[in-house]
Amino acid sequence: MKNTELKSYMMILAALLFLYTSYQFISHQLFYDRLKTDSITTWGEITARLVEQNPDNEAEIMKVLTRHSSDSSVYQEKGREIFKQYGIYEDLESELFPVLNSHITGHNQSIFWGLLILAFMLFGTSYWQYKLIFHRIKQLTSAAKKIIAGDYSVIINENKEGELAKLAVSFRSMKDMIRKSMTDLLAEKKFLGQMLQDISHQLKTPLSTISIYNEMMLNENLPRQQQVQLLTNNDVQISRMNVLIQNLLKVAKIDARAIQFDKERANLVETIEEVVDRLASMISEHHMSIVWDEPKEIVVVHDKMWMQEAVLNLLKNAIEHSKPGGKIMIQFKDTPIYTELVIQDFGEGIEAHELPHIFERFYKTSGSKKHDSAGIGLALTKAIIEAHDALIKVESEKYAYTKFTITFIKF
Repeated sequence: MKNTELKSYMMILAALLFLYTSYQFISHQLFYDRLKTDSITTWGEITARLVEQNPDNEAEIMKVLTRHSSDSSVYQEKGREIFKQYGIYEDLESELFPVLNSHITGHNQSIFWGLLILAFMLFGTSYWQYKLIFHRIKQLTSAAKKIIAGDYSVIINENKEGELAKLAVSFRSMKDMIRKSMTDLLAEKKFLGQMLQDISHQLKTPLSTISIYNEMMLNENLPRQQQVQLLTNNDVQISRMNVLIQNLLKVAKIDARAIQFDKERANLVETIEEVVDRLASMISEHHMSIVWDEPKEIVVVHDKMWMQEAVLNLLKNAIEHSKPGGKIMIQFKDTPIYTELVIQDFGEGIEAHELPHIFERFYKTSGSKKHDSAGIGLALTKAIIEAHDALIKVESEKYAYTKFTITFIKF
């Protein structure tokens, strides 16, 4: 029986029934002993008188008392006739038999008191058991009201086993989940407010620039060449805002788990090769070279499209922060436990105190040469990598190198 409360209650009832049964057995035994003693006393007196008057009939009298007489039925009938003459017969009330009546009355009283004590004990046990149960339920109800009111400091201790203990454990888990959900909601609210503030700040500059250029173009005396230049500048700012908004939407969707990643076992080398091909013109423009130990096949479970998005951001970041004519290294390390992808450039590097912040949204390093960066690319990369249950870390030394390491766990 798994219900400990019911099990303990049934054990108490069994113990009470055992005690009552023992009491009744002892009471009946005493009743029989007293009845036997009085019977021996009464029939002994009768036997003594009969033997005194008829010594020769002693053996016959003892046969009758021990039911060994051969003609007992005849004398039984004669005995009934004699008793009837004195008004004694089977249907006579037991009150007219003083000795027997005394024993029966005493025995009935013992049964009555036994039942009364049993009923009292059953009532007391039930009352105590249910009072204990409802007290614990009352405690849970009180704790629930406090939690609803926002008080998560409620302590729900339950060291016993049983269904109520399971309820208390589930209730405690629910409290922790509610507290975590509320904490997450508050953190999300705070983050949303900060993100809106950052977005507003990021869009403020290009919008102001576009507004100024539009005012300048409204000047009728402005030469055509300058108008074209202003329109070109506006197009650059609009493209910048478009990239920013698209990346923000991607990050938001990943954070909200609104994107279903199509993960499958695929060759990670081919995924990286396609990214390098897409950046071929940018690599050529910056006179960069890609150095990598290009293995034939390394199979990793990943969403090819989104992983290319993450690697693309890392490679673009490496190209933009390297000197023209530099190189970028791509390395793989495949083990039975994990697969490691390393992308390393030898450009401007990052200050040590800035490394913990580079994956934060809108964060830009102080010495960055890319002044028009929105600071959202690395945040998007980290979100994609972590959505694949992988890890990303960065190592860097100012004016020396920056190395990003992505680790895919295989189990």
